[in-house]
Order: sequence, then C-alpha cells, then structure tokens
Amino acid sequence: MPSIKLGCIALTVLAISACATSTTRTESNDVQVAAQKLVGQPAKNAFQLFGKPDQGMGPSSYGSGGFYLWNRVQTHTTPEKVFVQTGVEYVGQQQTWVGIGGGGVGGMMPVGSEAVYRKTGYEENRTVLDYFCSITLYTDNRDVITGASVIDCKDKR
Repeated sequence: MPSIKLGCIALTVLAISACATSTTRTESNDVQVAAQKLVGQPAKNAFQLFGKPDQGMGPSSYGSGGFYLWNRVQTHTTPEKVFVQTGVEYVGQQQTWVGIGGGGVGGMMPVGSEAVYRKTGYEENRTVLDYFCSITLYTDNRDVITGASVIDCKDKR
C-alpha cells in the first residue's frame, strides 16, 4: 500500500512540475496574442488583420467548421554559391581490367564495364530562411473562430 501512495505522490509532483515548466517555456509574441484575441470573432476580422489566407476553406454545407492558414516566409541570398542539379548526362563507360597470366605469359583482360554519368545544372547564390510564421485559425459552422495555432513568428522582420 505505501508503494502505491508513493507512486501517486511522485506522479502528482511530476504533473505539477510539467505544468510549471510548460508555462515558462512558451513565449508569446504579437502574432500569437493577436490570433488568440480573434477567438470568438467572425473570420472576416482575421482577413482584415492578416490579409487573404494562403490556404483554407470556410464552413461546409453539411455543418462542420473550417480553417484558414497563413504562411509568411522571408529569405535572403548570400554571396556563397551552391550547385543546383537539374539532371545527369552520360559521359562514357568505365571498364574494369584484371591481369592474367601464367607460364611466362601475361596480359590484361576486361571483366566488366559500367556507365559513367555526371551531374548537370547551374550555380546560384545560396538562399537563407530568415523568418517563418504559420497561423492557422479554426472556425465553427457559422465561420466564427474557435481556435488559433501560431508556429514560430518570433522574429518581427
């Protein structure tokens, strides 16, 4: 019986500490705050705030809710070059030879060959991702926002 009591106490302490650490790790930003404030409002208010969504659909005709998704990405290019492969081209055959001989006579004999290809393409400046932001809003059957999910959006560029 005492081991069950000890196990329950350990689980309780673990659950409390997990809740305490999860609240300290989440950093809200302006986009997360704005998205959470939209919960309970019509979806058209989100369009005014974030613009036209990149993906999504409103409520269906059979009564289920919908969702709207915005993805914001900002990149820049560097002077560093990277090779972009567009295909391969055939350049010939590579043969494998083996030395043979015996009784004072020697020679070479082909034992196999395989096709050789090289990469084709071009070089361009490397692109670096500076900023990523994904906003998803969920709606009910009346197109009222019921939930919000914001991923990243930490950089305010």
